[in-house]
Amino acid sequence: MLVIRINATESNDSRNGIEDKKMISTDPAVTIDPCIMWFVSSGAKDSGQPVGGQKSVDKSAGGRRILIVEDEILVALDTRGMLESQGYVVVGIAVSAEQALNAAARERPDLILMDIRLEGSGDGIEVAKKIRANFGIPSLFITANEDATTRERAAAAKPLGFLAKPINEDKLLRALNALGD
Repeated sequence: MLVIRINATESNDSRNGIEDKKMISTDPAVTIDPCIMWFVSSGAKDSGQPVGGQKSVDKSAGGRRILIVEDEILVALDTRGMLESQGYVVVGIAVSAEQALNAAARERPDLILMDIRLEGSGDGIEVAKKIRANFGIPSLFITANEDATTRERAAAAKPLGFLAKPINEDKLLRALNALGD
């Protein structure tokens, strides 16, 4: 059983010039960045390759660079595992609208798996609209909110589609395959 204890300390994030909390784990196998959460597993640490960071792309297995925006970290980690096992490159996990916007600007993924309800102010719909307008990066919404009002509001973000929670590997891969390369 892996137990992760996290201590918060103040730091100035010089990459984007904002004051932010930097999360530091007492477990040396875990690193959490203030703008986007990067998790380094002990297996990846041994190979020198961070999980969620840049990796070589295997085009035959997907190879698309994907940002996961999900405030339920266990769901996000499970989704990351499903994607990476099929050759997709997960460039990071963001839990808030602000983190998602910063990560999209920095990483320029091919696709964003976007939860609609996020931690903090802002939601997935608003940030998906900003990311699409500023960077041309499309989103695939993953949500438990499938009501007509939410879908109508989300249409302004020009999503590639909607995937209902809970998701499993088969459902996720079928949706991604339907989108094509």
